[in-house]
Amino acid sequence: LYWFAGLVNGTLTDGTTQNTSAHAKLMSDIVIQTGVLDADDSLNTSGSFTEWTPIGNKNNQYTGTFDGAGYTISGVYVNIDIADSYNGVYAGLFGYVGSSGTIKNVGVKDSYISGSYAGGICGVNYGTIANSYNTGAVSGTNKVGGVCGENSGGTIENSYNTGTVRGENFADAGGVCGSNYDSITNSYNTGTVVSGEAVGGVCGSNYEGGGIANSYNTGTVTGIDSTSYVGGVCGWN
Repeated sequence: LYWFAGLVNGTLTDGTTQNTSAHAKLMSDIVIQTGVLDADDSLNTSGSFTEWTPIGNKNNQYTGTFDGAGYTISGVYVNIDIADSYNGVYAGLFGYVGSSGTIKNVGVKDSYISGSYAGGICGVNYGTIANSYNTGAVSGTNKVGGVCGENSGGTIENSYNTGTVRGENFADAGGVCGSNYDSITNSYNTGTVVSGEAVGGVCGSNYEGGGIANSYNTGTVTGIDSTSYVGGVCGWN
């Protein structure tokens, strides 16, 4: 899995040519490491964890098809500081999915993902996320979602989140997606969502051109203070 990330990101040192459109299919569950989260879905600070470099970034957008085949990836640990996000490095199993990229049939479990533009499955999506879910913890300083941080020109369908989503200060935060500019369908959230800006069970902010259909929330949604925009489905539309 780390080799595949290096293949897409162009960081391999074995002489293999970079391939941002490489396809992959999981053949079993992958456990990177265990015990990443405490019982309250916060980072286990007593542990020492191997860091994950998300697949794809703004300069190396993932445009292939990644098929989880119904399997899961556990123990993803991502902690990207805001300076890296300015350089297009976003937080998630995938960092940046390009317009022809597809992520499907995969679950992210027992994982901690933090950064600006952060999501359990991907940080920024211009492609397709389908039949995928997150049960880990996601936090961040800008656009934060259980499945995707920012859905910008892409689609999210048949996907869900049960993990905790925490936005810091003025972050848009949603159970499925932090900020949506395109399409979310047949998706839901049952996890807790907390932030200080636009906070929603499905989507924090739904911008012009964004659509949410056949989706719902049963999780707790909380604004940090009285200036927060809070909604069961969408915080700000």
